[in-house]
Order: sequence, then C-alpha cells, then structure tokens
Amino acid sequence: MLPGPDENPFVNLEVPTPSEEHVTVTDDGAELVVRRCGNTSGPRLLVGHGVGFAVDGFCPMWRHLEPFFDLVLMDLRGHGRNPPATPESIDGQRIMEDMRSVVRAIAEAWGERPLWGVFHSYSGLTALRLEAIDPGRFAGLFLMEPPAMPPPDHPAHAGFDRGRLGLAERTLKRQAAFTSVGDLVAKYAGREQFSRFAPGSAEALAASLLVPDGDGWRLACAPEVEARFYATNRDDGLWQRLENVSCPVMMLAGGDDMRAGVPPALTARDLAHAGGFDFVEVAGTTHMMVLERPRFIAELARAFVMAHQDG
Repeated sequence: MLPGPDENPFVNLEVPTPSEEHVTVTDDGAELVVRRCGNTSGPRLLVGHGVGFAVDGFCPMWRHLEPFFDLVLMDLRGHGRNPPATPESIDGQRIMEDMRSVVRAIAEAWGERPLWGVFHSYSGLTALRLEAIDPGRFAGLFLMEPPAMPPPDHPAHAGFDRGRLGLAERTLKRQAAFTSVGDLVAKYAGREQFSRFAPGSAEALAASLLVPDGDGWRLACAPEVEARFYATNRDDGLWQRLENVSCPVMMLAGGDDMRAGVPPALTARDLAHAGGFDFVEVAGTTHMMVLERPRFIAELARAFVMAHQDG
C-alpha cells in the first residue's frame, strides 16, 4: 500500500554524500554542479527542482529512489549548490542550454546511458523544451506541473501572463537574509501553502535554500534572480513543437489546485492533452506535491520508469 501524505521515514535525515561530483562550465562561464548517488547499476535518473528551490530540498522524495536508480542531482543556474548568478544571465533559452550542458556532462563523466528525468516545475519545463527541440535527449520524462505559458490563442494565456509577472514583482520583495535555518522554517509554519508538507519536508527545504552569510544566512538564489526566471518565462512556441517529443512523458498536476483553477495545474493538464502525454491528477496536493506526498511521488516515478524502460 502506498503511504499517506504524512508518512516519511526520512525525517531529519541529512542529504547523503554523493559518490561522485562533476562540475561543467557553460559557454558563458557559469558553473553547474551535478552529483551522483544511489545505485549505479540501476537506470540513470536525473532529478531537478523548480525556481527558488534546490534539489537537496527534495531529498524527502528522491531518497526513496536511491536503492533502485543511478541518481544524478542537479540545481538550476544560481540555485542550490551552484554559484550565484546574475539576473541578466537568466532567460528561457539560456536555461535550456544549461540543461543541454548538464545532459552532455553526465554522459561524458559517467558514460553514455539512457537518461530519465524526474523534474518539478521549471526544470521540467526546461527538459521538455530541450526534448522538443532536440528529441532523444531523454529516455522518458516525469514532470510535475511544468509552467509552460500557453500560446496566445489559448484561453489561459492572458491569465498566465498576468500571473508570471505578478509573481516576479512579489518575489523582488522577498526576504533574503535570515538569522538561522530555523528562522525560515518558522516562516513556513505560519503559511497555509506549506501546511500540507510531510514531516521533515520544511526543514529539508529550508536547509537547502540557505547559505552562510557572515553571522547569518541568505537565500542561495537571490530574489532578483528568482524573479528574472518568472519574468522571462514567455511563450517560446513549445506547444507547437510538442509533436517532436519522442520519449514517454507523464505529466502530474495537484488535484486541489486543479479544483481551484490554479495554473500551472490547469495548463499542465492541457499541455499533456496537446502532447498526447500521460496525465495524472494527484489527489489532495498542490504544486508542491513533491514535498506534500514525497514517497507517493517517488513510487509513481519509479513505476513510470519501470513501465517504459523496456518498451
């Protein structure tokens, strides 16, 4: 039986030390760190996160995949374990090229093998963009609400556009400095959108987002960098290129956000329909399903890979 939303045996467990680490440098000089852990004899699985987060913060989910997969962990430019980025270096095309660099670096460092992707939000959008332009980069994609802006003729286009610009504006006002990791955890405790987190998820997330800064801590991804991701997330023609995607894709959306009419849950559903992808509405969750039901998401991702790896 799959666990309920509050079951998480990895509460208070530290992020495991990777067996290998590799740094690739992009053509504009950015450093991107990829780390390897898990079962190196298993299928290779690349795990990524959404804007403003970090892959270590999703440890409550991906730890369940370690026994079965050759896990490779990546952070977006300017996030997590990567060096800081400038806002000017951020746009959709650039981040897609970062994903291409990461995929290439993984093969060069640890050998050519089929690469599966488990991606939350923006990293999923980036992987899908790459696969639609350069098919065959991935053996399969497991995507949690990639925020793909609908084309102008889609009924959700205008609302999505207002939403991304509003989010960028609000992000610029975000608190960036904290006295401790516990200070950030306490802020989560007072907000409804974090109340659904499984035990240990808030602590894992907070620890992954902060880096030491003098006597205190600061966000690894500066608010102005995070805001730039949202502001530049425009329609780039992805929906018209979905027919190029050659690998299996499973698209997930939070059931509660679906019922509330919240993008990108609704656009994830429409994106799946437009691309002919599998679609799963995860009951009782929101955009943050990966931390609300971490074990369930991991089991679903594993089942997806197992169903398709010999297909």
